[in-house]
Amino acid sequence: MAWVVMVLIYGWYTGWDNIVHRPIPPNHMPLRPVTLDDSMLGQSLPWDLYTVSGVLIARAGMMLADAEHLAKLMDRPLFREATGADADMSARLRRLVRNFPLAFNAVGTERLEPTIRILGHEIKSLARLDHDACLGLMRLLPMADPAARHCLLTALIALDMAEQMSAPDDPLIDVTVHAALTMNIAAMRLHGELTERQNFSNQTQRDSIAHHPQDSLNLLKTSGLRDQDWLTAVGQHHENLDGSGYPNGLCGDAIGSAARIIRIADFYGAKIRGRRYRPALSARSAFKQIFGDERGRLDSHFALLLLRRLGLHPPGTLLRLADREVAVVTRKQGSGETPGKVIAFLGPHGHLLKASVERNTKLVDYAIFDVVEADASWPEIRWECFWGY
Repeated sequence: MAWVVMVLIYGWYTGWDNIVHRPIPPNHMPLRPVTLDDSMLGQSLPWDLYTVSGVLIARAGMMLADAEHLAKLMDRPLFREATGADADMSARLRRLVRNFPLAFNAVGTERLEPTIRILGHEIKSLARLDHDACLGLMRLLPMADPAARHCLLTALIALDMAEQMSAPDDPLIDVTVHAALTMNIAAMRLHGELTERQNFSNQTQRDSIAHHPQDSLNLLKTSGLRDQDWLTAVGQHHENLDGSGYPNGLCGDAIGSAARIIRIADFYGAKIRGRRYRPALSARSAFKQIFGDERGRLDSHFALLLLRRLGLHPPGTLLRLADREVAVVTRKQGSGETPGKVIAFLGPHGHLLKASVERNTKLVDYAIFDVVEADASWPEIRWECFWGY
């Protein structure tokens, strides 16, 4: 019976859209991330390989006969040219953003678990296609439900950390993603309201937030979930290493790896998204808090993995450049000061440039002046174009 439910849910999820292949902007060569591994040794490259800035470094057909050469290639971000098979990525991501809030209609029924597993599988699939685009677009695409966006963003960030410390088939990866998607399931509406105001309206709301990890765990159990690792991660996702967290004041080794990862992803994701009562923090400021005020509460080892992976200007960051242009970071560059790839799209006076253009922020004229947020006064922007979708 379970497989029938899975098939029905999958059909519900995938069947509503006709995928439209949109043209790629002619002024950018769209690149897609590539991951090499040891299995490529002795094989020939199936594609040309490029650096993040589009510099060709290896031709298709080149034999990877030298382990040292392969190791050097694996040690840097690599990209290939896009193909038609990549074109539906943005349609899939938009469908995910739209359909995720609908999953909560299954709360209290046995449909919930397979629904979340399908959504989790789609997040992993999209992230492996192009994690930079997923993260950037998850931050920038319009979404009516801020609480749902936060869960998706947390799951994507947590996935990145879990994959860095695990084998591809490690159960920790699925547990982390599924728990992040359902961590606030008992208080989604209240979490959405709290993006609009800084303070609680009454003691009931304060209590709801304090109890929501345990309440979410209980609600998942009521919905038929029996995956103990998933349940534990949800129940522990607000615990701190020093015992100052909630609901149970756990500390140290009593807190599982999935919960530690989600705790950091939750904190970081909340900081880099603005709320009505405060602007978004830069990634630099978020990490300053993680390694400063939150030191001893959050797991510094996992936080360092996140910093090394995303750097100080993660994809989706909007920048004001020295020449007053506004640009978007489309590719990360690890933990350094400089983003991997930056595309300017607004001129100094707020008008769209005739053609978006890559800027080198190491040059004085295009140095990073500030981190900004999308403004309602800007013209309508199709964000996918900056990643070539």
